[in-house]
Amino acid sequence: KNASLHWMISDKDYSITLECVQEGMKIYYNPFHVLANNPEFPMQIFNLNNYINISREEPETRFAEGFDLNKYSRGMGAIGLPGDFSSMSRFVKAAFTRLNSVCGEPESESISQFFHILDSVAQVNGCVRVEDTFEKTVYSSCCNTDKGIYYYKTYNNSQLSAVKLHSENLDKNELILYNLNNEQQIN
Repeated sequence: KNASLHWMISDKDYSITLECVQEGMKIYYNPFHVLANNPEFPMQIFNLNNYINISREEPETRFAEGFDLNKYSRGMGAIGLPGDFSSMSRFVKAAFTRLNSVCGEPESESISQFFHILDSVAQVNGCVRVEDTFEKTVYSSCCNTDKGIYYYKTYNNSQLSAVKLHSENLDKNELILYNLNNEQQIN
């Protein structure tokens, strides 16, 4: 069964999620600025309640009074953060990662951070079988709409590529095509 279509439309400050479902088109304000496939957006948001104790901070011992349990590793505040490949788990992980990530000022740091966030929820070829094939994240992309630069990487090429749209004559009547950089680039 195919998933219903979900879109996220964003600018610098706001995001909305648009879903075409059996009842018609639904539009939701999306304060998390992340998107995943089914289930529908309200259920994704409700599911975040299950992770109310997840934190980027070191955890406090709450197991029981009188026990001094050992924090044996960094990152233990996020124990329980899902890591499976389901849409609901990927939504939770993407929301947590995005809302807790720290970006630097230059655009290059923001772009790098964006792709690290997406990599944290990427589908790895071979981990999810669907009939006679496997799910995988075919490509990841983002766009600087002010500069007209579309950044992307593909499953087979993890090096970032950039398409500078403002360098083109966008008033032409012909379709502008770019060759996809889909072979691994190793520097």
